[in-house]
Amino acid sequence: MSLEKFGDSLINFIYSLAKSEVMKEYDGIKVPNSCLAEALTLSDFESPRRSDKHKKGDFVERIVAESWIEGKITERECVEIIKSTIRKYDLRDRKEERRAMIEGFKNLLNEIKKRS
Repeated sequence: MSLEKFGDSLINFIYSLAKSEVMKEYDGIKVPNSCLAEALTLSDFESPRRSDKHKKGDFVERIVAESWIEGKITERECVEIIKSTIRKYDLRDRKEERRAMIEGFKNLLNEIKKRS
C-alpha cells in the first residue's frame, strides 16, 4: 500500500471522527482531494509545482501519514485540531462543511509544518 493510500484512509478517519464528535452522531466521510488541495494552497507548505488537485491531495495525504508514522503528531491531536476548527461551521450545510474541511486541514498542515 502506498503512503498516499494510507494517508487517504487516515485523513478520512480523522475527519470522520472529528465531525462525529462535534455532531454527536457517527458518520463516515470522504474528504475530497479538492478540499485538501485548497487547504495546501492556503497553508504554510510549498505546493508541488505543476500539480493538479489530485497530486496536491496526494501530497497532503503523504504529509499527514509521514507525520503520524514518525510520531510527530498523534491521531488524537489531528482530531482535536480539526474539531477546534469545524465546530465554528454549520456542518449540515454542504458549502459550510466544505469550508470547514479546508480550514481544518489548513490548520492541521500548519501545525505539522511547525513540528517539522
